Amino acid sequence: MTLNELHRDMRAALQNSVDAAEIDRLTSETARYASTVGWALGVIDKDGRIVRAFDSLREMAKARFEQTRDTDIATLHDALADLIVEIRTHDEDMDPLSDNDRHDN
Repeated sequence: MTLNELHRDMRAALQNSVDAAEIDRLTSETARYASTVGWALGVIDKDGRIVRAFDSLREMAKARFEQTRDTDIATLHDALADLIVEIRTHDEDMDPLSDNDRHDN
């Protein structure tokens, strides 16, 4: 599954009624991506579009959980948060100028 397919399938799942098996599949795939981010050779998301897109899904998952109290949705939310943190951390590590260095001028 590509990152675009994951995003598409997750958006559809969060907008519609899906079963626990589909949420589990999406959660597992999100966790798989999060675990492989560190292997990327360069910056993954230089303009922040990927993080914004998946953060939007994280917000959707949060809202859905607040409505349903479905623990599978909560787990999906947490997997999305982990993916976002992994991408941000990786990209900060790969960027030769940290945010602090940019603001010292």
